[in-house]
Amino acid sequence: MSVTNPSSYHHGNLRQELMTLAEKHLLENGSNELSLRALAREIGVSQTAPYRHFKDKNALLAALATEGFQRFFDYCKASEEEPRSELGLMYFGLAYVKFSQQHTALFHLMFGPVLQPRNQYPELFAAGREAIYKVRQQVEKGIKNGELRPIDNIASVAHTVWAAVHGVTTLLLEQGETFGYQRNLDLQAEKSLRILLSGLCIDPSIIAELPTEPTAYPPTK
Repeated sequence: MSVTNPSSYHHGNLRQELMTLAEKHLLENGSNELSLRALAREIGVSQTAPYRHFKDKNALLAALATEGFQRFFDYCKASEEEPRSELGLMYFGLAYVKFSQQHTALFHLMFGPVLQPRNQYPELFAAGREAIYKVRQQVEKGIKNGELRPIDNIASVAHTVWAAVHGVTTLLLEQGETFGYQRNLDLQAEKSLRILLSGLCIDPSIIAELPTEPTAYPPTK
């Protein structure tokens, strides 16, 4: 009678187990220390078993980052369901900040330099495109409804919004204490978004009507 030791790759949903454990290691030690063979040993499967699901470590990280985008999209539901584009963009920005706070290691993986060039990872690339498309939809709707300034190059506006939100989020995450923002990142993000939206809105006074505290907005998750 033959015995396989360690256990064969038929180990329940090994792919998901690898991703779950990889996220735990990512949070604790970062991506550099991650190893498919080490994950296999910890799960209790042969060291070649993970390669039936991921060709290398970066393929696993790309799958994890893609799943991160799907989680982020859950945070964006309030933005997508909001009929007023200025509020929708505010919700998007606050969702971005909230996601980065609650999933910081995953956020850095999704937007950091580890998985470059992105076009080598088609599913991750598509998820990133979907994210910017959500911003573009809000901008298009706002211009169509007469809420935002009529600008011909909608893609440029969407990228500007994204760049501003990402810049604020990254500064708050990495330099928040330096800027005195450590205690209330949501509030500082909301103030920054007001400045951005004031420049985009046809009637900037509308921004003054928005809630003044992030807690007044729909929950992002």
